[in-house]
Amino acid sequence: MKLNCKEMQYISKISNSLYDRIKVEFLYHSNHLEGSTFSKENLEKLITDNIVEGNHAIDDILETNNSLEVFDQVIKDSIEPLDKYMLFKWHKMLKRGTVDEEIHNTGMWKKYENRLKGDDLKLASPLEVDNLMYNLLMDWQEIKNATIIDIAKFHYKFERIHPFQDGNGRIGRFIILKQCLDANIDLIAIDDEYKDEYRDALYKAQVTDDVKDLVIVFEKCQRRLDEKMNDFKPMVEKIKEEISFL
Repeated sequence: MKLNCKEMQYISKISNSLYDRIKVEFLYHSNHLEGSTFSKENLEKLITDNIVEGNHAIDDILETNNSLEVFDQVIKDSIEPLDKYMLFKWHKMLKRGTVDEEIHNTGMWKKYENRLKGDDLKLASPLEVDNLMYNLLMDWQEIKNATIIDIAKFHYKFERIHPFQDGNGRIGRFIILKQCLDANIDLIAIDDEYKDEYRDALYKAQVTDDVKDLVIVFEKCQRRLDEKMNDFKPMVEKIKEEISFL
């Protein structure tokens, strides 16, 4: 499903349409990768009726509800250059009301060392983060006509830095969404079907700087999302035509 920033912003104004479907697909899989217990049906109920169904931990409820707002904010911000203040805003929104906010550890780079569960990958120290993220963001801004390879390289470097105390996976995948819109390439929503391949490929890229497997996973996720959104293709073509006259 190929959409640019203006097209996605236009679609966001159409009630009960493709926008909500993309939002559910993206957030269900991204949040599920981080252990969220919300089903797609739970998410749809939350989006349409503002009702929480099912049994969930408090922080899961808060972060899931917050992620709906972050998704909308990413679309609003999609036409603007990616910088650290945009990331701070997204992170603060994502973690609003959680324990991290209570200890004043949101909307800023991490203050303490953090580690990934289940692997020995060495992440950037808090003192290294600002400089590493500055260079990463500057390198991105210099890229013209970004490709899926460029997005994969940015993603593994971001996750290897792990600049926030928590929420790096979600923020990293929100960045992917914005980058796909910026580059006008097929949207990437990491599908649960490929979660193990994604984790393995991401780890390999972080250790070896080889993004080949990660790009393969991204391409699989693009095709999977395209299949799921197939019924909306006539609508997308109509919207593209309408926007071309604006």
